[in-house]
Amino acid sequence: MPFPVAVFVPGRERPGSYERSVPFSATLTPVDDAVEHFSQQGFLQFLAFEPVEAGGGRAVIRLDPKPEHLNHNDTVNATVLYGLAEVAGAGAVVADMLDLASQSYTVLKKATIEYLAPARGTVEAVGSVDASEVERAKAAVSSGEAVEVLAPVLVTDQHGTHVARVEFTVAIRPRRKAD
Repeated sequence: MPFPVAVFVPGRERPGSYERSVPFSATLTPVDDAVEHFSQQGFLQFLAFEPVEAGGGRAVIRLDPKPEHLNHNDTVNATVLYGLAEVAGAGAVVADMLDLASQSYTVLKKATIEYLAPARGTVEAVGSVDASEVERAKAAVSSGEAVEVLAPVLVTDQHGTHVARVEFTVAIRPRRKAD
């Protein structure tokens, strides 16, 4: 039976913490913890995005589209594909540094997207960043430095069709000190 577990962001008291339910016997790996963290994000829940994998410089986000995700051609709307890709790209960068969340904030600085084909059925976005880039970014964030990471994402539909190719510049900045 699940029970609430309070997970606190290091370096912060109750503000910025969140609560989740996990089975008592569960032992979460860093990858499981990242997937669980992403699953708690309101934006992902609102759009019905499903985090499948997160960690090791990779994030996989899936959508089983509902009618409200579709456009007038009965394919997944371009803005929905962009949102799915954004979560996968940023997730690939930050999944391994959730422990540094209290020291930094993440924003997208730049994005380029190429829509390749209509997306039909379930879609999956896979963001991949070289592990050495993730470690470089994590070291910079740990030192209080700003860093930018390129995060390519490929979006594929249930038929294996590549429907979008995206590249994000993910900027991670140190939090400003309160006066």
